[in-house]
Amino acid sequence: MNTSLRLLAPLVLAGFAAPTFAQVYTVQPLPVQWYVEGGPSFPLNTTSDYLNSGWTLGTGFNVRQDPSQPFYLRTDFAFSRFGAASELISAGQAATSTAINGGYGETFDAQVDGVLEQPLTGSARLYFMGGLGLAYRHIELTQSGPTLCNGFLGACAPGLAGTTTTGVQAYDATRFAWNLGAGIDFPLGPTQSWFVEARYERIETAQPTEFLPIRFGFRF
Repeated sequence: MNTSLRLLAPLVLAGFAAPTFAQVYTVQPLPVQWYVEGGPSFPLNTTSDYLNSGWTLGTGFNVRQDPSQPFYLRTDFAFSRFGAASELISAGQAATSTAINGGYGETFDAQVDGVLEQPLTGSARLYFMGGLGLAYRHIELTQSGPTLCNGFLGACAPGLAGTTTTGVQAYDATRFAWNLGAGIDFPLGPTQSWFVEARYERIETAQPTEFLPIRFGFRF
């Protein structure tokens, strides 16, 4: 959690440094606004012992009951994928008594956030968010080895070595999840904008799954 706070700190400080010239803010958001987003994702605390840094993709929409007000609701759907770290591979080998040489972790979450925004300049906006929802986590350990290269079978092209990957063990969980974060939104026109945000996400698995995605996105 300390690592996530350090990464969020620059966005928070920018909000406190915002001057009163925000009254010239003129962009009028839509009552319902869709967005797409993506970027790197960094496991935190114990999760970082078992999963390497990965990536995330997401989409969702904002709902503003009153577009002139700074508070609105946001529904977010995100998919993240991480490579297995050596400690996870070692733990899998010990548990299955099988030679494992790979693996990955995936999460899919759907969350609803409350968002409070603060104009920074005549157009850019700083926003803070927090919310909760459900998340599905899938972790799979794999074993890769040589496979038959045969033109008739179509296993691989002539002259190339082939490999096959077999799933050894999978672990699935669907749990309560929550998040806290901050971002900055930059307008591209009267109703469109791009944004960058970072948020701490936690899935309440037996041992919490924690990560910090940094997402770049486009609202339309």
